[in-house]
Amino acid sequence: MPWEMLSGPDLGGGFLFQLTVEPVGGRARLIYHAQEGGIDASGPPKGSPLPFGFVRTESSCRIGGRDCYHRTFDLDAEAVPRARMAYNRLRFVTAPMLEQRYGGADVPVRAAVEEIATRLAPAFAERPDGWFVGGSAAAWLQGSPVPPDEIDIGAGRSGVGTIASALGDYLIEPLAETTWRETGPIFGARAYVGTLRSGVRVRWGILPEGAPRRAGDLGADPEEVSTRALAVGGRTIRVSRAEYGLLRAAERGDRAEERAIAGLLRTEGADPKLLERLLAASGVAPSDRARLRAAVGAPIA
Repeated sequence: MPWEMLSGPDLGGGFLFQLTVEPVGGRARLIYHAQEGGIDASGPPKGSPLPFGFVRTESSCRIGGRDCYHRTFDLDAEAVPRARMAYNRLRFVTAPMLEQRYGGADVPVRAAVEEIATRLAPAFAERPDGWFVGGSAAAWLQGSPVPPDEIDIGAGRSGVGTIASALGDYLIEPLAETTWRETGPIFGARAYVGTLRSGVRVRWGILPEGAPRRAGDLGADPEEVSTRALAVGGRTIRVSRAEYGLLRAAERGDRAEERAIAGLLRTEGADPKLLERLLAASGVAPSDRARLRAAVGAPIA
């Protein structure tokens, strides 16, 4: 059996979706397909799904038509039924995700962080430091004025499954071996925490064994990341220091967010040693490193 259609065509946010599966070495390769649906899907969609982790299909679209996008997941065959539930939620929340990305709709970050903390507190009762909020969301929670449109959660190798179970109702991508644009191969998952009308995209994962360690907090083990405790919604959670968010903004070329986080670090006080360690392990150009040091008032290396 080369591949099998599990669902579709299904509508969502102006796209036609289909779900296929194929056997690969005793496991299952699940593929989300999406293409602009035109009038049949009340389209056109408000924008591309590329910011949501999809990639454009370079060859002819397997399910027919043009402008096809896909997401690929390798997972155990017994996990496929649960993955189908995540696929269906993705379709249902594609429209609000597009509205947030391209239409300026509100992204309820604080409510989502509180819901995440409520779900993860009992799941991590025996190891409360086993997860943290990272990236732009962490910087925003610490006072950066630029709100994120996605929440990153850091978790160790044993923690990614715990989070997937705790946030199971919100999954839009199954916990699987997949690829993220920023990391390459990763064992991770995505969720949309909130209602079917409004929520926040959330992602978490861990880099494969033997993969090169990268700078920053994306896909890193909590023990490798410098964090601080914050009170959010009556709970204490861990967040990565704002230096990580600064590095991520610089790597993306987002100067507005870079300036905002640099301003926060000037006020709160940057950790020069942490900043130097992150810069040294990053792909940021030497001239940009000097700019970042100057922006936060750190000593020139």
